[in-house]
Amino acid sequence: MTFSYKIKEEISKLECSKIEYISELSGILCTSSDLKLYSIKVQTENINAANRIFDIVHDNYSVTSNIAVKKNYNFKKNEMYVIEVKKDVPEILRDLGLITENSFKINTCPSSEIVDDEELKAAFIRGCFLIAGSVNDPKTSRYHLEFIINNEEFANFLRDILNSYDLNAKTLRRAKGYMVYIKESERISDLLRIIKAYNAVLYYEDIRVLREKQNMNN
Repeated sequence: MTFSYKIKEEISKLECSKIEYISELSGILCTSSDLKLYSIKVQTENINAANRIFDIVHDNYSVTSNIAVKKNYNFKKNEMYVIEVKKDVPEILRDLGLITENSFKINTCPSSEIVDDEELKAAFIRGCFLIAGSVNDPKTSRYHLEFIINNEEFANFLRDILNSYDLNAKTLRRAKGYMVYIKESERISDLLRIIKAYNAVLYYEDIRVLREKQNMNN
């Protein structure tokens, strides 16, 4: 079980207010989904993230999503969970700030009320991390946290939200899509604290302090 998996397992069990759930779900859909006016489809290799999406949609919109499992034929050969919503889609997307009022155009980035205060921004980042985030285990590798994003406009939007917390996030274009990343150990720890992955923060800080002591001794 990777460090990233443990973080996602932890944050997928958080209890939040309804408006936080909405911002979190908006972050999930903005990060990686196939959005149409009649269907919402999200794919993830993480069963905890899949269950989180199912529960948020069911509890907030009284809509039961379809979940399918398929083989992901990449090098890891993990199972892929596909969550699909087919009921009340325009209403849900409008509530998530992805369709403007009196319009049926689906936006790449959410409206401002979705990230209107610190709690909502944190929930939005948490949703993004659940689907597209990963962080190296500080015990075994260099300090690095990243989000893999398909769209340049949203990559810059997420970078700016992260930097509203002074996290020094940067955007890098890749062969396929974009990477929003953080390299500094203290700021990675800050982000884990922002998304309320408190067990991960304790582990990360213990390893970080130990490595700093070893470097000073060397």
